[in-house]
Amino acid sequence: MASARLAKAMKSHEERTATEPRDKSLHPVLLDTITPVNSRIKRYRFSIKDENGINFLPGQWLDVHVPGIEKAGGFTITSASGHAKPTASDDEHVPFLELAVQKSPDNPPAAWLWQIEESIVGKELDVRVGGSFVWPPPGVDMDKIKRAVFIAGGVGINPLISILSHIRKEHPSIEARFLYSTKVPSKDAEPSQVLFLLQLLDLFRKPRDEQSNNRLELFFTGAWDGSQLNRKDDEPVHPLMSLTIPKLDLETEVPVVSRTHRIDEAALSSAVGDDEQQIRASVFYVCGPPRMTDSIVEFLRAQNHVLHEQVLCEKWW
Repeated sequence: MASARLAKAMKSHEERTATEPRDKSLHPVLLDTITPVNSRIKRYRFSIKDENGINFLPGQWLDVHVPGIEKAGGFTITSASGHAKPTASDDEHVPFLELAVQKSPDNPPAAWLWQIEESIVGKELDVRVGGSFVWPPPGVDMDKIKRAVFIAGGVGINPLISILSHIRKEHPSIEARFLYSTKVPSKDAEPSQVLFLLQLLDLFRKPRDEQSNNRLELFFTGAWDGSQLNRKDDEPVHPLMSLTIPKLDLETEVPVVSRTHRIDEAALSSAVGDDEQQIRASVFYVCGPPRMTDSIVEFLRAQNHVLHEQVLCEKWW
């Protein structure tokens, strides 16, 4: 198994995804802005040159052709699909795509994107849409789906944030539960330094008097600098753990809990639930490092009343 994963990792993005569906057309885009998240991840916004925008399904990725590099890189679209199309209600809206790219000097397209900002902003690139890890889930009767459970590990959040953004806007009646496991820069990291954390908090924000089963669960598994996340009684609450403390906002709140361990079977069992009708009406999306994804998918599919096609996963790094 390990040798197979290594062999796959040695292949280019296009070789790894050769059997995946992808569009025939390349689309020119302009790199507009680069926003650092932390020392390891940056977010990129590309304006779409085609006046008709680009069609894609939430969860899909892009073949990204950067100048001077023969082979395309593969990066998941993190923006909502509606942002990539012109809107009749807003004449000033410029269709765009967003990506979040982890620093990877050994990946030529990623290394190109991690150049000095001034040298690449405004450059034109070509992109192609592909991938089958999408919303709506293939082979599932959407008339029966009332609930979506998302389980993300690290940058595996990329396709899931696009899917969740789409659901919250287009299908707000679908109950959402999101489990996000990630390391953080340090124990004193601010929420803005955790990829898509602020966006997640906004997507789950609700009026205080609204009854909802939506839930966000955060699992901070360690710090890059080796600092300890577990708080002692005589230490102040650091910024990430303080997410569980109600903010001074009389109008809204976020149903969120944060923990300092990996997503375990207890958390997964709670996310699945024990109500057969609810389980039958659920879909489960899993995206993270291969070992994490494999173990979680295996656990979910072994639960009572969970059908194979209700559990979808993405793993290609």
